[in-house]
Amino acid sequence: MLQMLQKIQNQRVHILNLGFESDWILKSFEKSRPDKLYLIQKDKEDKKAEAVEEDIKKFSKKNKIGIKMIKNNEDFYLLVNQLKQVFEEEKGNNLYLAISSGPRHNTSAFIVSSMLFGKYAKEVYLYSLKDGNFVELPHFEVKLPKKEVIEAIKFISYNEKGCKKKELRDYMFKEKHLEIGKCKDVEHTQYVKLSRAVLDSAQYEWGLIKREGNKKGSRISLTDEGRKWAKIF
Repeated sequence: MLQMLQKIQNQRVHILNLGFESDWILKSFEKSRPDKLYLIQKDKEDKKAEAVEEDIKKFSKKNKIGIKMIKNNEDFYLLVNQLKQVFEEEKGNNLYLAISSGPRHNTSAFIVSSMLFGKYAKEVYLYSLKDGNFVELPHFEVKLPKKEVIEAIKFISYNEKGCKKKELRDYMFKEKHLEIGKCKDVEHTQYVKLSRAVLDSAQYEWGLIKREGNKKGSRISLTDEGRKWAKIF
């Protein structure tokens, strides 16, 4: 991987957690030559971590490496959201996520984010480091629910008790997450479209929702799994 880095034209963007040692990080940067760095840190770091941060900032300034700080206090779902923004902002670049340091929650967020949002990057690399040497890890992609399903569970999550089927239908068509062609019975067609394109998939394929009743006033709420997805998206 390191030999190939010199041939890559796109920016090399590294994401890592702030730890208590800087030597191995700086050794790796001398080899990988990042163009940009995202550094995850807590609101309050101890003196060792602050010293490491200073070393990294000095190295980055000397070598003209762009650096951005991300504040996170071991909040898994928040970090996944923050990393999603990074992936979107760095769309088309090569992203390197280091899992050698940092809390377990952060490492898990790195792995999950690489699987969920890898489509935004040109290439995604998960790696650990030892003495400045890369140990590249396998990267997997996962299938995501359709965009309209994600938008639906976000709307349902606004209320702890869920929402009525009619409320969800009104929202999905008003915001144009769903659309239909010309037809005689618009209302009926919209309900059919909502069920087939969103509700059936969300319930039977993904297990994200549960339904009480089938009519307009039926209530739709999120399962435990659905609540987890809503936190991410």
